[in-house]
Amino acid sequence: MVGRNDLCPCNSGKKYKKCCLNKDKKNSMLKQKVDFSQKHDISITKKLYAYSRKDKFYDEYINAQHKFHIVDDKEINSKFNSFFNTYYLQDYITSENKTIAISFFEENKNKLNIIEKNILKSKLKSYITIYKILNIEEDKAILKDLILDKETYIEDINVLKDLKVGELIIGRMANVVEVNKFIDTVLSISEKIKDVIIADINNIYEKNKDVYKEMETFLVYNTNIFYKYIQQLIDPKIGTYLKEKKETSKAKVNNVEKQEDTKKVDTKEVDNSQKECEVKNLITENIEDAYLEVALTIWEEYKNNNEVKGTENGWASAVEYHTKKEDGVNVTQSAIAKKYKVSPSTLGKRYKEIKSIHKI
Repeated sequence: MVGRNDLCPCNSGKKYKKCCLNKDKKNSMLKQKVDFSQKHDISITKKLYAYSRKDKFYDEYINAQHKFHIVDDKEINSKFNSFFNTYYLQDYITSENKTIAISFFEENKNKLNIIEKNILKSKLKSYITIYKILNIEEDKAILKDLILDKETYIEDINVLKDLKVGELIIGRMANVVEVNKFIDTVLSISEKIKDVIIADINNIYEKNKDVYKEMETFLVYNTNIFYKYIQQLIDPKIGTYLKEKKETSKAKVNNVEKQEDTKKVDTKEVDNSQKECEVKNLITENIEDAYLEVALTIWEEYKNNNEVKGTENGWASAVEYHTKKEDGVNVTQSAIAKKYKVSPSTLGKRYKEIKSIHKI
C-alpha cells in the first residue's frame, strides 16, 4: 500500500498525497458504488428471469421470440440473446396486456425491498437511443442523446473503455441504485448509420404523434424498432434478408398489376384485384419495415378467402392497426385512421372483419 508521503506510483516524482491520491480515492469510491449497483441489479434480474420461465409463460416466451427475431435461424439469433432477454422481461406485452416485469412487480410487491422496486421502475422507463460521447472523465462520461437532444452521463464508464470522445453508440440506460449504467451491450455506429436511424425514427414518430405526445414516450414503448436495427448491425445477413423481402413484396404487387392488365376477366374481378393491389401498395408505403412482412401476410390471407368491399384506405388502416395491436404496440384506432384519412368507425369495422378470421 502506498503511503501518503511516498513517491507517487505514476512516476511523476511528486509525493502520492500531492499527485494521484485524490484521484485514486475517487476511483475507489466509484468502483464501490458501481459494484453495489451491479450486485443488486444481478439479484433482481435473476428473480425476474426465474419468474418469466414459469410454465404459465411458455407460450408468451415463444411468441416473444417470434415478434423479436427477424429470421428463423437459431445460430444467427443466438447473437442477440442478451437483447432478447431485456426485451422479453421489460418490453414484450403479454396476453394480459402487461409486461413480464409489471406482472412480477404486482405479484411480488409485498416481498420486494425498496431497492428492488426502484430498479424495476427505472428499467420500465428505460429506452434505447443514440448517444455521442462528449467527454470521458475520471468518474463519469458525458453523453448527448442525439434523438432527444439532451445531455446525460454514465458512471459505469468501464463499458466505454475501448471507445473515444466523439464516437457514436446505441445503448439503453437506466439508473440502478443511484448509478447511471447501460443495461445492455452498447454498439458503436458510424455517422452514416446514425443519420439513417434518426431519420427513420423521426419519420415513424411524426406518423404516430397523435398516440405519443413526446418522443421519449415513443421510444419507451417502441424499443422493438431499435432492436430490429441492432440485429441488422450485428449480423449484415439480417439487413440483406429484409431488403430482399421488401423487394419481393413490391415485385409481387407489380406482377399482379401486370397480369391484370393482360388478362381478359370479368370487370368485377378486375376491380377487386386492383383494389387488393392498391391495399398492398398503401400498406407498403405507410407501415414501418419492422411490421411490413407480417402486415402483408395478414392481408394476403384475408383477401384470398374473403371478398374485399369498401375503400382501400379502410382496409390498409385496419391491417396496420391489427398488426401493431398484436405486436403489443400502444396505438389507437383514431391515430391510425387519421394516418390513412379514414374515419375510426371505418377502421374499426374492417378491423373486426380481419380479426375474426386471423390469428398471428
